[in-house]
Amino acid sequence: MSAAASAQVSRDATSGPVLELTGVNKSYPGVRALVDVSFALEPGTVHALLGENGAGKSTLIRIISGVERPDSGTYRLFGGAAEIRNPRQANQKGISVVHQERNLVSTFTVGENVLLDRIIGDGTRLIDRRRIHEDALPFMEMVGLNVPPTHGVGTLSAAQQQLIEIARALSTNARILLLDEPTASISLKEASALIQTIRKLRDRGTSIIFVSHKLEEVFALCDSVNVLRDGRNASGRLPVKGLARDELISLMVGRTYATDALPVRAARPREPVLEVVDRPTEATVRGSSFTLHRGEILGWYGLVGSGRTELARSVIGADSISGGTVTVRGRQANIRSIADALHRWRIGYVSENRQLEGLFLIHSIQRNIAAPIWKRLRTGFGLLFGRDERRLAEEYKKSLGIRTPSVATVVASLSGGNKQKVSLGKWLATKPEILFIDEPTVGIDVRTKHEIHQVIFNLGEAGTSVVLISSDMPEMIRLADRILVFNGGTIAGEVPNNKNYDEVSRRIMSLIMGRGSPAGAEAAHAG
Repeated sequence: MSAAASAQVSRDATSGPVLELTGVNKSYPGVRALVDVSFALEPGTVHALLGENGAGKSTLIRIISGVERPDSGTYRLFGGAAEIRNPRQANQKGISVVHQERNLVSTFTVGENVLLDRIIGDGTRLIDRRRIHEDALPFMEMVGLNVPPTHGVGTLSAAQQQLIEIARALSTNARILLLDEPTASISLKEASALIQTIRKLRDRGTSIIFVSHKLEEVFALCDSVNVLRDGRNASGRLPVKGLARDELISLMVGRTYATDALPVRAARPREPVLEVVDRPTEATVRGSSFTLHRGEILGWYGLVGSGRTELARSVIGADSISGGTVTVRGRQANIRSIADALHRWRIGYVSENRQLEGLFLIHSIQRNIAAPIWKRLRTGFGLLFGRDERRLAEEYKKSLGIRTPSVATVVASLSGGNKQKVSLGKWLATKPEILFIDEPTVGIDVRTKHEIHQVIFNLGEAGTSVVLISSDMPEMIRLADRILVFNGGTIAGEVPNNKNYDEVSRRIMSLIMGRGSPAGAEAAHAG
């Protein structure tokens, strides 16, 4: 490691907090986003910033990183008063943010992305790519990114791309690193490796603000925590050691939510509504088979990349796959597209990628929810009245608890949880008989997760057949009637769900680790 890189991560000598905000207030038209909020980050620690969607976390992050300026309050950095006017100034003062969404240049190499700021800064001069790749190596080593700096970023996993973002932050001499939902879109194994990297950075002296909705990561990684609720401090700085999970949830939402509140649903004879036999996917040439029954919530559990989403997309016609058979309510189906799946076969699909596939971000809630059924809303003269869209949107705003003053609100301005509710509402408005729901609560706070779980449970009770795709073990065990476990691009076996977390999770992990019964895959089809 170079001397510069070593110096960059040396423990900050400041005896007090490296970052301290006191009495911060921030308002937007009609909204008080932050009210008298205080926050302190101690040197060489990992400090969690928690709260529901809409609690004020994003606003506080934008103020810390210079995107927004507070209406009032004090900002101290490394022991002295500071005024951060923009992100570039924050970066120059040693604060760097790694956002949940990737911000890489796809046509650049790994090394060029790590030292992107240098390339941009040298815009008037020729780039010495060999030197760039050499200089990027120390920062790649610091985060454990073991790939050649000359590699293109398009060939890397989501976790490796996340490490590039962190390495880039360190290359700018970041002494304070803000990680916003860093494990939201990576597998459990990759998340574990990333947490080890964060620990090493902390031990070298980097001060880290860690934003996550995954409480197990907070307890495994963080030294201290601040909780925001409704734009205010729900707590001061608390040590994580000795803090109970229920106490933390109560601080976030005002009360605790029981994770075992949803009962085991009574087994009763149900007719098959979807039967898939030997269906290949883009992830594997081997076919998968399963049966879904009326009113059943069928869980698909597996790590990221295990083939769950690929199988769902092959069934609903999103990907061009030939082979195997798909039978819907007793009729063989040749589903050619998502539109064909919806309008001909009454099958809906709530995508895991709500930003790119699930929503029209620049349009209103009203327009998003109504879009899939415009044909149904049109009059005999082909006219589409806004009042019909609005009435429909108001119905789902109320039933799903979408927190916004108006259905005319642009979706891009909503919190992650409210965006997910709009995405779900869009498909519920089509009245599907079969609904695939892919990773419904990634990056969503405890209260909203609880509400979405109740919506999914109620769908099954009302007779809608649901395929729930999730890599969240507690979510899977809480909701599913039975669970198909995916591994290596295909179904490895089936686990009946009696809601006993220890027993069911152990059986799931034995299948993922290759210790399950090979007969399980046949049972998946038999139902």
